[in-house]
Amino acid sequence: MPTIELTEDKLTVRLTALEKLAALHGDVSVNGIAIRGAAVVDKKWWMNLGLRVPGTGLPGLVIAGTYLQKGDRAFVSWTRKAGLPLEINLADKMNPEARGTSFTRLIVGVENPQEWADKINDAIVSC
Repeated sequence: MPTIELTEDKLTVRLTALEKLAALHGDVSVNGIAIRGAAVVDKKWWMNLGLRVPGTGLPGLVIAGTYLQKGDRAFVSWTRKAGLPLEINLADKMNPEARGTSFTRLIVGVENPQEWADKINDAIVSC
């Protein structure tokens, strides 16, 4: 299961070796200033991800990789055992605050996703 590290100026999603293989991607780091908010997503979250380029997609079991659709580039690392995932919304890549990442959102299956959403949103407000 991915882990999240949140510091004063950066958020990092750390993946295990198997998760890196499924996503065909390494750990993901974003500048804290690029984070717009976080929430636990609903049950049908995977239906509007877009085109998987590259990654692994077995809906209901494993969804990992980069997903593209017009105006959106999502990084996903989720397995069924994680339950509902955490979605972290980021500044648009055209925004100067988004330097360092090409994603507009991160969707990760973590332990206690509501706790992480609250922690991330509190960190944004306290800036």
